[in-house]
Amino acid sequence: MKKFIATMSLGLMLTLGFSGVQLADAASNVVIKKGDTLYSIANKNKMTVEDLKLVNGLKSNKIYAGKSLKVKDTNEIVIKKGDTLFSLAKKYKTSVTKLKEMNHLKDNKIYVGQILQVHPDLVIKIKKGDTLYSIAKKYKTTVADLKELNNLKSNKIYTGQTLIIKEKE
Repeated sequence: MKKFIATMSLGLMLTLGFSGVQLADAASNVVIKKGDTLYSIANKNKMTVEDLKLVNGLKSNKIYAGKSLKVKDTNEIVIKKGDTLFSLAKKYKTSVTKLKEMNHLKDNKIYVGQILQVHPDLVIKIKKGDTLYSIAKKYKTTVADLKELNNLKSNKIYTGQTLIIKEKE
């Protein structure tokens, strides 16, 4: 009986572990504080509650202070059902080869819940006095390109906010 349980446990770890190993490599961790909710943590980290649960293998909305959760960084995305390297390359205006290089992938296999880096580009933090125009001028790009790349609906930016600057080819 013990041998059966050990074999089943190993099989389950192998089945679930592969994507988990990749998640840990790419993700950052946050420690849950008293009063935090999945919504507040997701919101602070520009994620959806669904993505936060997916990345952390959560089936319910229960979380506990003192525990940690994996979250994605600004230049990362959470893989969803139906995503392929080709579709992601097209969406994020890069190539499959670059995506594979950035994420140290040997083949084209990606998994639901996996976190991938999608921007090889510069990520900057907004300082007091920065405007989209001044940033565009400094990095030899346009306000329109900055807004499109960062999914901005207006020209408003805030101190501490991060922006992605497109790498020049």
